[in-house]
Amino acid sequence: MGRCVLHPVTQLSIFDLSLASSPALLSYARTSLRLIHFGGLILGFGGAAFLDLTLSRYRWTAVTAELVDNVEWISRFVARGLLMLWLSGIGFLLLYQAAEPEKVLNPKIWAKVIIVAILTINGIAIHRLVLPFLRQQVGKHLLADIEPRKRAALIGCGVVSVVSWVMPVVLGAAPQLNFVVPCAAILAAYAVVLVQGFLIAAIVVRKWPRNSRTDMARNEQATSRQGT
Repeated sequence: MGRCVLHPVTQLSIFDLSLASSPALLSYARTSLRLIHFGGLILGFGGAAFLDLTLSRYRWTAVTAELVDNVEWISRFVARGLLMLWLSGIGFLLLYQAAEPEKVLNPKIWAKVIIVAILTINGIAIHRLVLPFLRQQVGKHLLADIEPRKRAALIGCGVVSVVSWVMPVVLGAAPQLNFVVPCAAILAAYAVVLVQGFLIAAIVVRKWPRNSRTDMARNEQATSRQGT
């Protein structure tokens, strides 16, 4: 007897029809994807915010090996959150294509895809630049004894991380933007926020110690004066 083999396009069409003809299945799929999406945002945004707050505590004290271990540990959760965003995002695109194809034309969706892509590239840069840099700074202040170019790159990675995690949350909480605001306008606003965040961070970081030996000596003198 001959075997009937379905073409991939035919299989996808059957999948589309099954979703479109089953509101319950469509509802379960949408709820599952939302849970994965929200879980990714919690892990990623929460982890990134916690990392920034933790690192800012070490602007006046020396970086320790324990701090670096904690940063690497939390970074794994941020990476898992980013992976969950990609999985849920691709799932939503497939779901919309199957059951609600008009939603694929929503400019806000593609703005979120581009922002998450930038977040992914920034995450790779953090793992290749920031984590090895922290290992080198053990025993020194966080941004002490480094070149201005490297300092700017580190600040940029931090700003891109925070802003790029906040933007998906804001866009997801603003259904008023659906099919109204062009993708280019959303990305332009995103770029403006990035520039503002970088300028604010650069101003704040200017007050941080830049020479580890000099600043540590000052801290020791201040501590000894308080003790006397």
